[in-house]
Amino acid sequence: MLKMSMMAVIIAAAASAHAEEKTFDIVYQGLYSVDDHVFQPDKTLKVTLTVDDLDGNGDYSENEVKALKASHIDYKGSCTVEHCLEYFNWVRGSLPDYSAAYHSFDGFYNELTIVNPGVEYREFVQSNFGFRYDLTWHWTADTQTTITQISAVPEPSSYAMLGAGLASLALVARRRRKHNDM
Repeated sequence: MLKMSMMAVIIAAAASAHAEEKTFDIVYQGLYSVDDHVFQPDKTLKVTLTVDDLDGNGDYSENEVKALKASHIDYKGSCTVEHCLEYFNWVRGSLPDYSAAYHSFDGFYNELTIVNPGVEYREFVQSNFGFRYDLTWHWTADTQTTITQISAVPEPSSYAMLGAGLASLALVARRRRKHNDM
């Protein structure tokens, strides 16, 4: 009876398991300033990205992005009036390909941030009072990209699988001890 119960627990834990959410810090360093017409080796853009490989294929698509934060952009799984992920694709062995935007207008200020890695990073602000700035940077062959995975917190299904595995080991050890005592 114990053996059947253990098998049921193992099967249930395996069935409920899927890849856990992963968070990455992506740092782009060295961008070309379109406004100043010069490559700025110290110009950096930090992006924090959280993904969940729902289909288990090791690649990430737009529906698997849970959050993306860069400059004013604070995307949280679905587009809002202000924060949107326009497209996203990250295939194993390559860099993430995406475009994300922030747009806000409060009646006085119009703000826009666009991040499109490999192409451009843009910060734009314009007021009804004549104030305006528009800064644009482009990626070049000298732009360095560093991707670091931040430790993920295991999901409950991971703990269930660990518990089932430990229980199985305890059962095997108990059976061996019982068999050796005879």
